[in-house]
Amino acid sequence: MIPFITSAAQKVRVYQIAANMKVAGLENEFIANLVEMASEYEGAYNLMELWGTEENQNERNEIISDLQDEIEDLLTAPKKPTKKPYIKFDDLESIANDVVGFKQHLKTLVDNWGGINKLARESGIPQPSLSRFFNSATMPRRTTLYKIANAMGLSEKEIITDWAA
Repeated sequence: MIPFITSAAQKVRVYQIAANMKVAGLENEFIANLVEMASEYEGAYNLMELWGTEENQNERNEIISDLQDEIEDLLTAPKKPTKKPYIKFDDLESIANDVVGFKQHLKTLVDNWGGINKLARESGIPQPSLSRFFNSATMPRRTTLYKIANAMGLSEKEIITDWAA
């Protein structure tokens, strides 16, 4: 993310959009993190502005998911560069199947526990982000798994698998 300095007018616009997000039912912590991030990062500001002008609810939900990803990236970014593991191309399909299987099992637990809407309320993760999480083969972020585990009262052992550690 590229840092930038918001003008007074941009700051006021961020606060207006934040107020509209609250009216739309988004969580306080999400909105607060977003306001802070949008005042320092142009991409977050632009996404927030896009949400503020978008009328289609499905598009707004996608923007919220993108904003949640930006917040997660910022909050979990390492303070210094880290060496990431190398994954062979031939292993990608097997890994994707493992991820999908894990998410299907977790989704069953969530459904039995009370559903995605309840999980969104209890975890502070916006519902569109949770829906995208469960409907993709992307590797889950550790912080997302911890939030889900905490909301559902699950232990680390129940939520974290070898590949996610």
